[in-house]
Amino acid sequence: MKAYGPVPSRRLGRSLGINNIPAKNCTYSCIYCQLGATLDLTSSRKNFFDPSELKEEVNRKVQETEGKGFQIDYLSFVPDGEPTLEKALGKEIDLVSSLGPKVAVISNASLIWDDDVKSDLARADWVSLKVDAASEKTWRKINRPHKSLSLDKILNGIEEFSRQFTGTLATETMLIDGYNDSREELDRLGEFLG
Repeated sequence: MKAYGPVPSRRLGRSLGINNIPAKNCTYSCIYCQLGATLDLTSSRKNFFDPSELKEEVNRKVQETEGKGFQIDYLSFVPDGEPTLEKALGKEIDLVSSLGPKVAVISNASLIWDDDVKSDLARADWVSLKVDAASEKTWRKINRPHKSLSLDKILNGIEEFSRQFTGTLATETMLIDGYNDSREELDRLGEFLG
């Protein structure tokens, strides 16, 4: 199922979820992931689904929901993995944007250093970028990233994106006892996010 919900969201109101990649294709294998182990740990973007078919499925779900008298506040790319692994993400955002509700993307930010990813995400109305740590050692322990990724490149990419993005930018951090909750880690994280 590529479209699900809508579900009530603390941040986004009534959110219709969009699963734009197959389950557990991710750039990370986070120790806290509620979906279990990553099946395909990769940092290579590729095409997973036909963007027009994705739009058709999302449109059917929007029509069904609105037909029942419910409003959708956001169409949210929040798949069972990392949404920016989809090479056609920008096209997908453009296509579903035509359906009416605002578009959100919830990303782990691992590919934000890539100019194409920044360009794709810039098409959304609301973007959340995850930052669990601002130190390399802690980031590797928590997020267990693909070996090709670099925290410095990611943090620099987030800063660049934040300067050019005209929509709403949010961030998420999972605090984990004994990993990233020390005064030193929190200060470093707070300094970066500030």
